[in-house]
Amino acid sequence: MLLKEWENEKETLHLLSQILGKYKLECSYQEPQWEHVILDITVEGFTTGMLHYKDKDSYITVNLIDHVIEIRVDRNKESIELKNGLSIQYYYSEIKKVLEKHGLDMQINTTPQEFPDTTPFEKDSHHHHYDSEISAKVLDLMKFAYHAEAQFISSLRTRRVKPGLFWGTFDISSIIVYNSHQPFEDDSKIIERAAFDEEMIEFGFWFGDDNFKGPTFFVLPYPFADKKFECNDKFPEGSYFDENLDEFIIEVSNYNNDTIQDVVKFFYESYSIFKDDLEWKNCEHFHLPLKMKENNLK
Repeated sequence: MLLKEWENEKETLHLLSQILGKYKLECSYQEPQWEHVILDITVEGFTTGMLHYKDKDSYITVNLIDHVIEIRVDRNKESIELKNGLSIQYYYSEIKKVLEKHGLDMQINTTPQEFPDTTPFEKDSHHHHYDSEISAKVLDLMKFAYHAEAQFISSLRTRRVKPGLFWGTFDISSIIVYNSHQPFEDDSKIIERAAFDEEMIEFGFWFGDDNFKGPTFFVLPYPFADKKFECNDKFPEGSYFDENLDEFIIEVSNYNNDTIQDVVKFFYESYSIFKDDLEWKNCEHFHLPLKMKENNLK
């Protein structure tokens, strides 16, 4: 699905994810690399997972199958319809109203982050696009990206961040973190200084942007690449190193298991090059087989 086919709907979904993310930011136990604010991909859509505030547990889910926002506070559950014409201003107001009804009065920063339009949620009446058929396709893409990343990273014997929705940039990413403290050079940048303070390699997916027409996977190292790299013959067809982004890139148009296998190979080869360039040591055991009986995902 090309971005031009659903750009308005994407912006509305992106802002919905930001509302959820802002609540998760305030009500989750803090972790390095902002891992605590990542939204979980589910069978139905994306969710905050468990939030905790004032001895109450809650969650907020954007359900792209039943086209509702679900809010549970302990044993109480309410929903808000997702519908074309309803604005971010409306959704935010309704979510806030439900939470306050059940005793959750937490305050969030309502200004979008890493998003070109900084209209606060409570004033945003112009993002109001929703389409049920597009939402179904978006959910399929989210799950496709999740499975590609999870297949690569889940069994690795090292510290990693599992795939999830980074709501600032609206991409689905996972991370291998190396045991080396590397503080970000500009401590005034609130997001970057917490995201980039240890050596890592990020494996991600985004839906497209001004430079990429549609679904694209990337691999990014930190410290950031400062030289040009080449794709060897082990990379799947279509892979390349983007010198402007300093990332390995592969764009995809099919969303089947064969493509997932290509993406897994793309991740592995990109990781191998960046790992060696960063001079990571003692990584041989990362890929040792798990001593478990194989399950249905093998």
